Amino acid sequence: MSVISFLSRTGIHEKSLRSFFKGDVQYDGPAIFDHPLYCLGFFNRSGSNLLGSHLRATPFFSGFYEQLNFDAVQNQSGEWGISSFPDFIKEATVRFGKGKFAHGFKASADQLMMLQRFGIPKMYAGGLRIIHITRLDLIGQAISYQIASQTLKWTSKQAGTDVEVRFDAKQMTDLVDEAQASANGIAIFAEIFGYARLHVSYEDLVQNPHQILSQIAGFAGRDGEEWPIKPPEIERQSSALNDQFRQLYLTQAQQDIL
Repeated sequence: MSVISFLSRTGIHEKSLRSFFKGDVQYDGPAIFDHPLYCLGFFNRSGSNLLGSHLRATPFFSGFYEQLNFDAVQNQSGEWGISSFPDFIKEATVRFGKGKFAHGFKASADQLMMLQRFGIPKMYAGGLRIIHITRLDLIGQAISYQIASQTLKWTSKQAGTDVEVRFDAKQMTDLVDEAQASANGIAIFAEIFGYARLHVSYEDLVQNPHQILSQIAGFAGRDGEEWPIKPPEIERQSSALNDQFRQLYLTQAQQDIL
């Protein structure tokens, strides 16, 4: 699938929210907020939760949770009495801003396209700016997703379920392809629509969080000297099972290729 075909697809979040808001999803007015809309572009198991926790610890940012997922939007909108998607974005930004300069959202490639189609960047002075995190170890990312999707332990804070995790080589290959498509899609999305994008890797974040936060501070027009590096809110979940799955996959892949 070409990157243009990938971006042109309508994702489950957009489909569900168009239906939920009965089509009242478009914004075409003046800027409401005097700062850009910051989104943390991600694909599952790329380190976005870790980066989000670091960003929330700064005096500049709040948010960077998965508040754009259709079920989260529907639940919050019902609780707040919100009847349009732009009103949801406005209310979420105000309620969850916590006095910080900018409230950010996590956004997958299809959610970024949803925001663009809905005209949401127009609500913010400076438009949309993307902090894009990817994982260099694509096989490790696929292994992590395969395990978490079965245990339902997406972060170390979740109890999950006690199940016997099954290895699936085909699913892992599909996940590697999807992660790469997402990375390419977010990069091309930013280029097509003229949005600033800062790319960081999970591996660099783990090895040198201060350097990554300094880069993000510069991207946001701040010096970042007072941005603290606090212990992450979540713990690394990798175990011997991850190593076992990696060896199984490499062996299978070698056989399939040769």
